[in-house]
Amino acid sequence: RWSHEGLLEFVGRADDQVKIRGFRIELGEVEAVLSRFPGLSQVAVTAREDQPGDKSLVGYVVAGGGTSSPDTDGLRAHASGLLPEYMVPSAFVVLDRLPLTANGKVDHRALPAPETPKPARVGRGPRTPREEILCGLFAEVLGVPAVGIDDSFFELGGHSLLATRLASRIRAILGVKLSIHRLLKTPTVAALSNLGQVDSEEQDSALEPVLDLRPVGSRPPLFCVHPGGGMAWCYAGLLRYVPREFPVYGLQARGLAADEPLPADLDELIEDYLGRIRAIQPSGPYSLLGWSFGGKVAHTLAARLQQEGEQVSLLAVLDAGTGGHASEDSTRSRRDLLELAFDGIGAFHAEPGDAPIEMPRILELLKSHGGTLASLEERTVAALIDITENNLKISRPAAPEQFDGDMLFFEAAGRDGASTGLAEVWEPYVSGHIEKHVTPFEHMQMMSTDALADIAPVLARALKKQF
Repeated sequence: RWSHEGLLEFVGRADDQVKIRGFRIELGEVEAVLSRFPGLSQVAVTAREDQPGDKSLVGYVVAGGGTSSPDTDGLRAHASGLLPEYMVPSAFVVLDRLPLTANGKVDHRALPAPETPKPARVGRGPRTPREEILCGLFAEVLGVPAVGIDDSFFELGGHSLLATRLASRIRAILGVKLSIHRLLKTPTVAALSNLGQVDSEEQDSALEPVLDLRPVGSRPPLFCVHPGGGMAWCYAGLLRYVPREFPVYGLQARGLAADEPLPADLDELIEDYLGRIRAIQPSGPYSLLGWSFGGKVAHTLAARLQQEGEQVSLLAVLDAGTGGHASEDSTRSRRDLLELAFDGIGAFHAEPGDAPIEMPRILELLKSHGGTLASLEERTVAALIDITENNLKISRPAAPEQFDGDMLFFEAAGRDGASTGLAEVWEPYVSGHIEKHVTPFEHMQMMSTDALADIAPVLARALKKQF
């Protein structure tokens, strides 16, 4: 609506879509699943915020004629088997009838609050005083009622800024310095329960060529190829969406953890990455994902695996051009390079003047931005810049290979919000169907929390379709 000052005010949505902790949820989808549970005559689902900042789904059900009170535990199990965890109501309320408006529609304002809010699903509880403290800190930072010792920080909704906050709280309460690197490798209370002073070797573990984001699962893993900067930390946000039976690994550039020669061309890089993939999963079917530069690498890996007689069941590309980046402009400035190396931080372009930004100032800007990048040492920051520059150099002259299959392509919105047509440039190099999803986010925002809420559920469904 228009305000008296001539400004547009956002009042709310006219449909039933809600957003809870970054997830977009259609209430009708949840209601449709609940209505399939035997013995119910009426179902309604709403998003409540009975405590400020704590929004959750609540299901309201009415038993059918001649049916005893519905089994809410059975209803929860039914919903959990058909819906992702973030769409399962946190509480169920049994009513004699649903309140209606004068027009005969459900009066959501008249639906009562749950008498006792259902806590989040919690597995094993703390076994020691230290684990009890850590569980409390996890729950505090994530804004959830309780956390089990085997619950992953990132699967519960953690991201880089929350990880920084958690590390700060652990240091303040337990006097232990926890690096973001360590949290990426061991994101559960059980894994952190013997936490001591972390040495430099442990701090560097998340910079190794393979990042074990989720190393266990009953299904073939998802391999995520780093963007131009070389780090795969950005994919940690996928863990809350990718079904738990799928392991998730990040492929990272050499030269991050130790000084190593950078690849002379894309062929050298591809052979290296194929060896890493084979060491984890000797045979297919393979699932590959890559953002930006990683998109071209993922496509080439898929083609090479097929040439070796292997099956590639999923190739997902996030806004990559055939040159390895959404934009293949070879005239990028040094500040453009810094923005690419550090996940789209715009602070480098905001610096006054045109002179090169010196390393001390780069470190200051990274620290002021916060998140995982703030913990990087000078050697790692310098390596990231060199890796980004080299990846751009080796990707431009390498012609794309032919992949015989389908591609799942996520295209960033242009500045006018419309499709950029980037997916279509891949058509000569993909024999199958290119399933395109245009997101409302720009290229450098595609791993943000909001963008993942739009992208990751589509990816999760694609993974599930393989089986």
